[in-house]
Amino acid sequence: MALQTRVKLAKLDAPKVHGLDHNTLIRIYRTMFLSRRLDDREIQLKRQNKIYFQISSAGHEAVCAAMGFFLRPGVDWIYPYYRDRALCLMLGVTPLEMLLAAVGAKDDPSSGGRQMPSHWGQPKLNIVSKSSCTGTQFVQAVGAAEATLYYEGRPKALAQAKRAPLGEYVNHERAEIVYVSGGEGTTSEGEFWESLNVACTKKLPLLYLVEDNGYAISVPVEVQTAGGSISRLVRDFPGLQVAECDGTDPIESYSVCKEAVQYCRERRGPALIHAHVTRPYSHSLSDDEKLYKSGRAAIQFQSLRFFWCGKASSIRSRSKAWKRKSTMKSARPPTRRWPPKSRPSIRFE
Repeated sequence: MALQTRVKLAKLDAPKVHGLDHNTLIRIYRTMFLSRRLDDREIQLKRQNKIYFQISSAGHEAVCAAMGFFLRPGVDWIYPYYRDRALCLMLGVTPLEMLLAAVGAKDDPSSGGRQMPSHWGQPKLNIVSKSSCTGTQFVQAVGAAEATLYYEGRPKALAQAKRAPLGEYVNHERAEIVYVSGGEGTTSEGEFWESLNVACTKKLPLLYLVEDNGYAISVPVEVQTAGGSISRLVRDFPGLQVAECDGTDPIESYSVCKEAVQYCRERRGPALIHAHVTRPYSHSLSDDEKLYKSGRAAIQFQSLRFFWCGKASSIRSRSKAWKRKSTMKSARPPTRRWPPKSRPSIRFE
């Protein structure tokens, strides 16, 4: 029976969907799986007090893995979101480098252990480290996109820039684009709208990826975005290509990302992808979503918390008493036990 099932799956995988062959699908799946396992490992390290902060990329893996196929590491400029773990894995950041950053090790190639975890940065891959102040990456990405057009229009400018201090870090490649991402909550920041205005005015090769998981920490999207949809608000920007997709579907995400990247490389203007994703965990391990996602869940969580706290306290007290009793027994010298009938009475008469 198991053999027949495997044959049926092989037949389903044979046709190419949206240009995806078998090896591409396997690579997407492996990247998504690896991203989730790294999240789980960091959560475990946080509970062991081996790292001081953890913010998860769970639920965002599909669209990020799909986007990684079309961005060129070391050529395109990447301003990632702190949930873009799968994208960074696709571009060449290794799991070891991510874990070095998580524990703040001096061998961390991103910042030497000086930056917060999940604040991705890799100079050789053109991944620019982000700030914890959300939204600042949008204005920085606009500057990088303007520099791209500037170097293309002025051939001597690149050589002049290389002769300047720190000029060895300046590079420019033909048909490069700039990628920037953020959550739907970040689109409420002024930097997002400033960058969008400049990008559309100058037709910059800038690709926006808005990863909408429905919550900006504890604030639902309906409360902080007019109409509850950022793509609906920006559709009238001139020259902006807007696409909406299910960010948890890698096949649909692959098709949308391919079209958006091609639009930017052809210098037709900026593009924005509104990807609907999910957030199965809390915003970070410093947050507990059960306290605000629903009243029933919050009550259940509180009752369970009190139950388990009481249970753990009971277990700890019993364990301490057992350890104290066993320690005292081992420390006392052996004594001669009295026969039961000749044992002195402890009653007061």
